[in-house]
Order: sequence, then structure tokens, then C-alpha cells
Amino acid sequence: MQHMYELTKRQNTGLFPGDVIALGTAFEGELGGFSTSQLSDLLNLLVLDEDFTPLFSLNIWFPKGHNASVDLGSRINPSDVSHTPNLGVLPIEDNNDLAPSPTTRSNTTYTFVLTDPDATSRADPAMAEMCHWIVTGISFNADHTSEAVIPIAADFQDSKLKELMPYYPPAPPPKTGYHRYVFVLLAPIPSNSDAQKSSSPKKPRERPHWGYGKVGKGVRDWADDNGLTPVGANFFYAENKKQ
Repeated sequence: MQHMYELTKRQNTGLFPGDVIALGTAFEGELGGFSTSQLSDLLNLLVLDEDFTPLFSLNIWFPKGHNASVDLGSRINPSDVSHTPNLGVLPIEDNNDLAPSPTTRSNTTYTFVLTDPDATSRADPAMAEMCHWIVTGISFNADHTSEAVIPIAADFQDSKLKELMPYYPPAPPPKTGYHRYVFVLLAPIPSNSDAQKSSSPKKPRERPHWGYGKVGKGVRDWADDNGLTPVGANFFYAENKKQ
């Protein structure tokens, strides 16, 4: 079973019917309990532009006693995501036709982020997007044959990884409904000539709006400003018990 999606067709107005079928195929011929609206949420949110094609599937799980995993719109209790997760990365071979571009070389340094586009609520996203986490210095062998596991939840002092923005556990406020918490894997833009810029992205000035001071600003803008492009994504829903 794949943990992400296999999509290549996009249009500005939303999903093609075939995209939903392709998502079902990725889950062994079924939608795996995920509604069409949840899948639409993912694509409408994560297609940063009409040319976005995921190169990697992301398997994300929270190991410290929670046993929670992120599976395309799964609903997770906020108490189960209080500690940093681990990350598994598996190339999507059909979409990885850019290799050996800078996005897939073995010496590529990746950045992994978590963002909330529904802060303070989905009905009134006045604080969106909210930056919850930025980890840099991720590397793995994109050999197209096995999942690369990056133990991000390990002690950062003994790792080459760097928390550019420390983990801020998802904690949706009461009576704000479900929030979408979105993980995005970023890689240097293939045509980017400033390798230093993309390998050492700048920390946002603050978490709300990713430091841009304007509603709706977020990871899209930050990635562009740091010479990065999305190569994989996943998300989950969480809400406060008080509704």
C-alpha cells in the first residue's frame, strides 16, 4: 500500500474525475475511507501551482507512545501529535522523470515543514498560514527501490538535522472545527543557481503568516523566497474536543 498519491493531471478549477480514481488506485483500488472532499482538500491546498507533481510519497508517524500515522486526511487527536514525528520517503517512480535533477540527487539537502492553513479557524483564517515546524539538513538516497526512513524524532543534538523553526504541536483552539495540518517536503529548485540559498533557508520572522504579516501568506511564499520547490506532501485533520 502506498502512503501518498499518484497524480499527474491538474487544472485550475479543481480535480479531474480521473484524479480521484488515481487516488483510489494508490490505495489498492479503494479510497480507503477517505472522502472525495478530503482528497480535494489535499489537492486544492497542496498544488502550489498547476505544474506541481509529487516526486515522493511521505509516510509520517508519531512514535512516542501515540502510534499515530498521517494517511491523507486521517483524523488525529491533538494529544497524539505532541512530539515530533518520523518521516519515511519513497520515490514515486512514474513521476520521478526529473532525475538526476537537483531535486532527486543523493547529495540533495531537503527541508521538511508543517503548516496550518486554517489558523485561527477555517471559517476565519486570520492567522493563516501558521508555521508549526521547519527541519533542514535532510538527506537520503533516492534510489527508487526502498523507503528511506529519517528519524527526525531523535535528539537533534546528535543529528545533522537542524530545527530552523522548533516544533509547535498542533493545538486547534476550542470551537474552531477541524484544522488541516500539512507536511511538505521541499527541495532546491532545479534551475536555482544559488545553491547556498536553498540549502540554508532563512528562518521566518514569526510563525503567523510565516512572517509575512499578511493573511494567506505561508509556505508557498517562503519556499519561493528560499529557492525551494515542493516534491511531496501529506496532511491530517485535528480539532479541539470542545466544539
